[in-house]
Order: sequence, then C-alpha cells, then structure tokens
Amino acid sequence: MKKPTIVAGLENSGKTTFICSLLAEAKNRGRNGAAFKPFEYGLMRRNAADILGDGELFCQNMQGEPMETLVSPYCAHEDYPLEMSFRRDGININEGVIAKRLAILDDLYDFTLVEVPGSLFMPISENKYVIDWIQEMGGQVIWLIHPVKERFCHNLSELNHLKSLNINYSAIFNNASQITNQDLLFYIWEKTEKFLNRQVEGMIPFVKITDNGFGALGKKVEEAVPKVFSSLVGVE
Repeated sequence: MKKPTIVAGLENSGKTTFICSLLAEAKNRGRNGAAFKPFEYGLMRRNAADILGDGELFCQNMQGEPMETLVSPYCAHEDYPLEMSFRRDGININEGVIAKRLAILDDLYDFTLVEVPGSLFMPISENKYVIDWIQEMGGQVIWLIHPVKERFCHNLSELNHLKSLNINYSAIFNNASQITNQDLLFYIWEKTEKFLNRQVEGMIPFVKITDNGFGALGKKVEEAVPKVFSSLVGVE
C-alpha cells in the first residue's frame, strides 16, 4: 500500500480547506485524489449550525460517490478533547477498521491525503497519541501554519517535535484569515526558518471560498508551493 500524505497543523489552520483545494484541482488535472479523516468530533455543534462535516466536504470533492463513513469513520457528538469525546459516546477505536478504509482508498484513488487532529500530542486512545499514529503511517507530513501571534510558539513546539523524531515534513504558511500585518508575517517566517534550520515552502494566500468551490484556491496553492503541489497531486 502506498504511504499516504499526512496533513497536520493546529486547529483552524485550514487543513480541510487545503485538502479540498488539492482534490478539486487534481480533478481538473485528470487525477483521482482521496481524503481521509478518521477522527472527528463536535457532531452536535455541526448539526446545530447546519454545516457540512469535513468528511462530507471531502466526498463532494472526490470522484465517484464515496460515503462519508468511508472517509470519516469515527465521529463523536461532543466537543471535548478527542479521546474524551469518544469515551463519552462509548466509541472504541478499531485500528483494523482504519487500516481497511485506507486500503480501500489506496486501491480506488491515485493518492490519499490524511487529515490528523490539531496537535501531535492529542490523545486518540488511552495509550496512543496523534504522533504515534503518524509514525505508524510513515508518510510525508505537511504542517500548515496559520501565522498569527497567538499560535507562534505553539507551532514551533509542535514542529520541533517532528524535527526531533526525524520525520519527513514540510512547513507551509496558510494566510487563512487575510492577515495584513506584513511585519508580523515576516517576523514569524524568519524565526520559524531559523528555529527549524530549514526553509518554509511558501505561503498560501487568502482566498474566499465561494459557491464555485475550492478550485480557485487549488490554483493558488499550486502557485504558492509548486513543489509540494506536484508531489502531492502527482502532476508536473
């Protein structure tokens, strides 16, 4: 089975939107991409707000007619830390189910992007954390950075842990909230590169998602981080 690409980052860093934009642009290029988010919570909040879940968004941007239960098999109702949410719903994570879902996607699609929860240190179960699962999958990690002051140090901490484990990762800035403070952006970018002793791949500009979908953002992703885009989508 091909190793999936792991899309990681703190909460609200734009992971789902980033993945949907890649799926949409892949379709435009004749590529058949899949997305997988096995761990989700906050179902009650989502239903109350009448908004689509991330799994539903993935399905809308994938070819064929995949079921949400294929791409997002575990979804808890309440908005607590992941393990606590599952525990309160009586949900036990079956790693065999996750492996089978990934195998199905691997068989049906050209590539698979896996969205992980918002911290490497988030507990998935009593004895397993997100970082453990990432290491087991063994794929490349894309770490999205929403470059705001409040998350600056937290991002450095998470990235330092990836670095310490010698995990293959790329860091990308994502201007998800139309940040205009250029001095702050430059400072965070400079300090991140110095701390990691490597270059950030680039910055995805702010693009408002309209009724036309994620295609416009997909083109901007390609322009901003062409090497990452071609490696993920499989086009030159």
